[in-house]
Amino acid sequence: MDFKKIGEYNILSLAYLGDAVWDLAVRDYFFSLNLKVDDYNNKVRSLVNAKAQSSIYKEIFNNLEEEYKNISKRGRNANIKSFSKNCSITEYREATAFEVLIATYHLLNENDKIQDLLNLIIKGE
Repeated sequence: MDFKKIGEYNILSLAYLGDAVWDLAVRDYFFSLNLKVDDYNNKVRSLVNAKAQSSIYKEIFNNLEEEYKNISKRGRNANIKSFSKNCSITEYREATAFEVLIATYHLLNENDKIQDLLNLIIKGE
C-alpha cells in the first residue's frame, strides 16, 4: 500500500484502525514485562487515551516526514461529531491525528516506527 491509497480511505476509519493498533502495541509491550493485572491495566490506560495520544502527537509532529504530517493533519481536521468528556476538543483532535498516523504506519508495514514511538515514550530513547 502507498500514501495515495491510504489517502482514499475515510479518515475517521483510519483513526479507528489506528486506535486499535496502538492499543495492541501498548498491550504487547507491557505484557512482555509480566506485570500484575492491575499494574498492566494502569500502564496501558496511561498511554491509550486521548490526552496521552495528544501529548505524544505534539511531541513528535515536527519531526515527522511531510507525507506523515499531511495525513495526520487530515485526521486532526476531520469532521468529528462527538468528543470525549475527559479531554479538550483540541486534545481529542490531536489524538485523532495520532491514531491516523499509527494506522498509516501499520498499513505501510512500518511497525518498527510504532515500536520506536513506544521506546521513545516509555524508555526515553
